[in-house]
Amino acid sequence: MISQQTLIWLSQQQQKLDDYILKKINLATDQNYINKKIIAFFVELGEYANEERSFKFWSKKQASDLDIQLDEYIDGLHFLISLGNDLNFDFKHFQFETLNVENNIETYFCILEHLNSFIKQQTSQTYEQLLNAFLMIAHIQNYSEAAILNAYKIKNEVNFERQNSNY
Repeated sequence: MISQQTLIWLSQQQQKLDDYILKKINLATDQNYINKKIIAFFVELGEYANEERSFKFWSKKQASDLDIQLDEYIDGLHFLISLGNDLNFDFKHFQFETLNVENNIETYFCILEHLNSFIKQQTSQTYEQLLNAFLMIAHIQNYSEAAILNAYKIKNEVNFERQNSNY
């Protein structure tokens, strides 16, 4: 699972990316900006689920390769960490707790429940519950901290390159 130290590092790296984007685009950080990040997280969760494929009862096709799954998972993590930074969430006090879920489908419902709570009330408590639920995917899928960190570093570099090329 992701350690507090890694979460703090992710938060710092995400802040650098967000600052770079905000400076480049000259964007206001108002509620509309936050709402767009929430939608972006929601979309990325769906893209991850599409690659992970556990809900696709009609298909015999296997889940996408691990690197593709991690790429989509990291996209969601980027937006989720960014939202935490916007709230000034204190990542050094976060403690992951396993949830009483058996698979990703149950975890998706849990994430959606906590996302709904976060949309209604953007507090450290609702954010922490959402973050914990999202990290539960990594726990269920047995994504190692090293794999998550590596995927994050790669995607973070891509995100900076995209900004430099007016993506």
